[in-house]
Amino acid sequence: MSSTRNRWLIVAVICIPVFVGSLDLTVVSAFLPELIVDLNINPLTGLDDTAWILTGYLLAYTISLTFMGRLSDLIGRRWVYAISLLIFIGGSVLVATAHQYPTDLMENLQRRMGERPLTTHVTLQVIIIGRVIQAFGAGALVPVSMALVADLFPVGKRAQALGLVAAIDTLGWVLGHLYGGLFLQIPNMPWQGLFWVNVPLTLFALTVTLWALRNIPMQRVTGRFDILGAVLIAGALSCLNIGLGANIDVSGAQSFDQLSQLPPYALPLLLGGVFLLLLFVLVESYIRDPLINPRLFRRRNIAFGSLTNFFVGYCLFIGLVSVPILVNVTLDDLDTGLRDAALRVGLLLSALTVPMAIATIPGGWLASRYSYRPPMVGGLLIAAFGFMLIWQTWTIDVETSVIVIEMAIVGIGIGLTFSPVSAALIDSSKDSERGVVSALVLILRLIGMTISVSSLTTFALNRVSYLASQQEGSNVDILNAAFDTFPTITVDVLAEFGFIGMILCLLAILPAWFVREVPSSA
Repeated sequence: MSSTRNRWLIVAVICIPVFVGSLDLTVVSAFLPELIVDLNINPLTGLDDTAWILTGYLLAYTISLTFMGRLSDLIGRRWVYAISLLIFIGGSVLVATAHQYPTDLMENLQRRMGERPLTTHVTLQVIIIGRVIQAFGAGALVPVSMALVADLFPVGKRAQALGLVAAIDTLGWVLGHLYGGLFLQIPNMPWQGLFWVNVPLTLFALTVTLWALRNIPMQRVTGRFDILGAVLIAGALSCLNIGLGANIDVSGAQSFDQLSQLPPYALPLLLGGVFLLLLFVLVESYIRDPLINPRLFRRRNIAFGSLTNFFVGYCLFIGLVSVPILVNVTLDDLDTGLRDAALRVGLLLSALTVPMAIATIPGGWLASRYSYRPPMVGGLLIAAFGFMLIWQTWTIDVETSVIVIEMAIVGIGIGLTFSPVSAALIDSSKDSERGVVSALVLILRLIGMTISVSSLTTFALNRVSYLASQQEGSNVDILNAAFDTFPTITVDVLAEFGFIGMILCLLAILPAWFVREVPSSA
């Protein structure tokens, strides 16, 4: 019993930096307005540069997922975990002190190279670099933590802990802007305080985790690190994420208009990303020690579990992107409403994410007690029911209480799948593959979420265009009509997102049904 308590104590401790790291993904929405004022950034010309504070973090976070899990297989979870936390702390300190000596150092370096940089632009560059460093550490924490959980718990007893780590990660980045907004309500608190607070929290987690793991032997496997594979998958994910619009924010400041503004280089990036991805698969099929072995997908649970997780990521983002747009569309007063939008969005998204995190507990219990299939299929059915309610009830006058209930139903359904999906994949991996497969759990979900943004935007714009033209004629300015003249149309399209979510949840049941139980070990 004490052994079990110690295991759960370790899980609780490693969730602290996972949560802090994921919070920092979207916390930018809280300090970005103040940062723009501090650096005197022109909102008409400089917002593309400031967007990299979020985009750079997401890219580095995703790329870190792909190879740090493999690195933990090679050199041990404990060391990679410690290195990741130190990298995250270093990035946090760099962001917090960016306006001081780091700016001076970079500005002097650029002047020696013959440039005449503006101090404010240099500070912004340092902040972006610091955010990227943060993300390399934070992104590694999730797969390494999940692999560490798999090391601690035997097959058949991992589901709850694995689902909890995954849920804490998602919960953190969804609540990041709300956390940042509340934090900055503290009198005289500068935005740099958001990053200084990371240091003691992360050092505490590092100290306690290393102490808790002191008597647990580190597992290492033989082989080499696949540098070529890491470069190819990093390039592929970078192209795909930027091309599909990686800087999507769930802070309540978006509209279809903003979502539709893909850069002109989007198509070349997407084509390049697909090419690099195909090249990655080809290289990994022949290399001796691949970063991600394509043969892993020959295993039933990894193949069907990954496909299920892709659908789960897609459906999850339906809820995450619908709520901010709904809040913007139904603003009564633009001047006062925008100030309250982020808080309202945060509260409404909490109705999705908090039940989702809580549902990982019964989801893991059901997976451990019975098998992976019941909570996966049951959760997808519950989520499909929630999306059906959204489809049927969302109108321009929809009550907040209705939104909260429906978001909670969707969150419970999706949350029930987290634990069994994670366990099904990791339980089907060998000891030498555990870090890699732990990363796959999150990579497939993130890819599903990214593709969800792009495809839903295309669908929404086409539907708004069609519905508006039906009412006003073909010469109507579609985007202005959607938000200035026809807010009802926009909400109707958001309701149709519910229909899409329902169908995809039902489709996800097919691969989930083919996931089979892995024999338990002692």
